[in-house]
Amino acid sequence: MVLDRVENAALYAALGKRFAQSFDLLKTGNLGSKEAGTYEVDGKKLYYMVQRYTTKPTAERRFESHRKYADIQVVLSGREVMGYRQVRGLEMTTPYDEAKDIMFYSTPSEYTELKMGAGEFVVLFPDDAHMPQVQWSGPAQVVKIVF
Repeated sequence: MVLDRVENAALYAALGKRFAQSFDLLKTGNLGSKEAGTYEVDGKKLYYMVQRYTTKPTAERRFESHRKYADIQVVLSGREVMGYRQVRGLEMTTPYDEAKDIMFYSTPSEYTELKMGAGEFVVLFPDDAHMPQVQWSGPAQVVKIVF
């Protein structure tokens, strides 16, 4: 897991070609002005989602993880808390869905809260379970890009 500010994104281009492409698009693509939805860059190898939502209480969110893809989640506006914990030891509640590349877990008693504001991003790898879209000190409107 990596947590940093967008102005430092170029430091992580060395993680791979698709990471570099993602961070370049983030810098040059004016992605926050697009409608909510999914946009392909290189088919299913690299795509991003523009999300617009209101954060919710922890009890209304679930931990998730992926097997095929790493996530880069970038908060463009608003703020949220993201729960974070390694997958090992978590109780699966919804088995892996290969078509959607996702599985869900019950919320563990202990996890790290990542408080993310506008201009911050997190890189999450397949062993990184995460619970996005949680409210910080109350509901907030968020615009986020997820690669």
